[in-house]
Parts: sequence; C-alpha cells; structure tokens
Amino acid sequence: METRTFLIALAAGTSLIAGSSSLSAREPSESPSVAHGEPAGHAEPAGHDEPAAAAKKPVVPKPVSLVREEPKAAATKGATKPGSKAEPAPGPGARSGKAAAGKKIEMKAGGAENEGPTADEVIALLQEGNARWAANKPENPSGDLDRRAALARDGQKPLVTIVTCSDSRLPVERIFDRGVGDLFVVRVAGNVAGDSETGTVEYGVGHLHTRVLLVMGHTKCGAVAAAASGAQVHGKVAGILKEIAPAVDRAKKNFPSAEGDALVNAAVRENVWQTIFDLFRGSSELRLAASSGELKVIGAVCDISTGKVEWMGEHPWQAELFAALQNNANQEANQEAKPEADAHTTAPEGNKDD
Repeated sequence: METRTFLIALAAGTSLIAGSSSLSAREPSESPSVAHGEPAGHAEPAGHDEPAAAAKKPVVPKPVSLVREEPKAAATKGATKPGSKAEPAPGPGARSGKAAAGKKIEMKAGGAENEGPTADEVIALLQEGNARWAANKPENPSGDLDRRAALARDGQKPLVTIVTCSDSRLPVERIFDRGVGDLFVVRVAGNVAGDSETGTVEYGVGHLHTRVLLVMGHTKCGAVAAAASGAQVHGKVAGILKEIAPAVDRAKKNFPSAEGDALVNAAVRENVWQTIFDLFRGSSELRLAASSGELKVIGAVCDISTGKVEWMGEHPWQAELFAALQNNANQEANQEAKPEADAHTTAPEGNKDD
C-alpha cells in the first residue's frame, strides 16, 4: 500500500493548495515539519489508515445532566421570590429542568481556575441541548430579564468558545438550546481561522477562560461548495476560498469519485480539521492550553435540515501536530537567534587593529 502522508510532513514551501507540488510521504516514525507561506494541509483525515500512535479514536463523553440544584420552594410567608435581589440570577450554565438522580452540578462557567464544569461536562451539556433542539423540545434557558441584567452587571462567563459559519440557517444558541451569555461565538463564512478569528478565539480561551473550543461546520455550506466547484467570486471572498482549498484538495484525494454534494460533504468535514490545524498553527497560546489539558478542542458538523450535530471529537493526530508545530517554532527561534549571535561575535570595523 502506498505510504500515506504523515501529519503535516510537507517539504519546505509545499502546500495542499491546488497546483502546488506533491506531498512528500513520510513514515510515522519520521519527524514531521510544517510548511510556511500559503495555508498548508494538516494531518490526513480520521478514518483513513491512521498512524499507530494516533489510532485510538477520540471518545466523546456521553451526555449527563448538568444543572443547578433547584432551590426548594418556600412554604413560609414572606419567602424571597426567585429573581429578587436576595437571590442571584442563574449563572451562565444554568438551565431549566430537573437534575438526573444523584447528579447535581453547579454551573459556574468560565472564570477562575477550578471553577465551573469540566470540559467533558460542557460538551455533555451541549449534546443535551442539541438533542432537545433536534427533537423540537427546546427549553430556551438563560434568557429572562434578570439573566440579562446580571450579565450586564457582572460580566460574561461563557461555557464554550465556538468557531462556526456565518450561515443564517445556523442559529448557534438555538442549536445547543442555550441562552444569553452561555456561548462565545466566532462566526465567519466557511468557519475559517485567519488572524482575526484566531485572536478572538485566544480572547475566549485566555481571557474568558472557556475550557472547550468547538469548531463546527455544517451541511450545504456555500463557501465550501464554492471552493469545491472552483467558482469565480468577487472581492475578498476569494481569500476565504483560498483558506478552504486545502480541505477540498484532501476530499478529492481521499474520495476521487465524489462529485457534487458528496464532494462538498467530504470537504465540509475536512474543513473542520483544517480550521483546527490553522488555529493550532497560528496560536502558540492555544497549543499550550490544549497540550496542557486546560483546553479541549473538538470538531463537529451540523445538519441544517435536522439541526442534529455530528460530534467528531478531538483531532485524531493532535499530539503529533503539537510536536510538529513546536519543532517548527523551535527552528524559527534558532534562525532568529543566529544573526544576533553573529553580531556579538563580529568585531565592529572601528575596533580592528590598524
């Protein structure tokens, strides 16, 4: 069997943009490198002969009930009513409904270290909300006047940072049955990650302390369809399609007979992995947070016809990506340090002997 390209092992200057030079195949044991310049391809997609080091599939936690413990109903005269000054408004993670037996979790989203739900609990909360949305049984939590007033007064502490498409058929808060202040959402056509999007994600993770970063594509994505068909576009849209092009190229490579909707569907999934790679490549802060376990980065695709989200989990070769990207960063640092060292070892002209 032909040796597959391992991770982002590209020869210097090579990218997966259409028309670029072919990939250099490497064995999994070789040390991968990262190309510079044009958007480069990341790891090959999950499910296609993954390397032994990353063969274990990411496990998405099963949904659990994550709610605040409901306050007991007051039976005495003059008891404080919910929403009054004596009782704080529900926090960012609060939701309506009864907790599952034996499972009552106080939701203090974001904030200082060791506060609030874990990353797996946040993902489970999103899964529960999406299940309600897809079943047409939303609870529409965290949207009342007290909630809005509390957020304006105390600031936001969202549960998750989400990068997704600007498509109007993708109402993010509704898809996850969440409310005001629950989600920190970055929206851009094609859910790509340029400098502005990456910086915004860094704000959500570093300043708002979200423990989960979700990159979500969707079916019938116009930006991905345009990139897949080679459509002629206007203005700055061409730059967006250029960022999606590596995902389209991989979809064509992995599914050579795919055309039309089948090709677009494959490219949508590849584009999720591409954006995760671009975020890691573009931000040492995100790499550090994810590699240290402070941040969980996962992918997903939403079917806009049903509202159901397909959870893709973490990038299947995440550890290898970190190693390759760090190796590249170290090489860059060495290159920058060399001229400075040379300047210190070379005597100025005026100090030379006559």
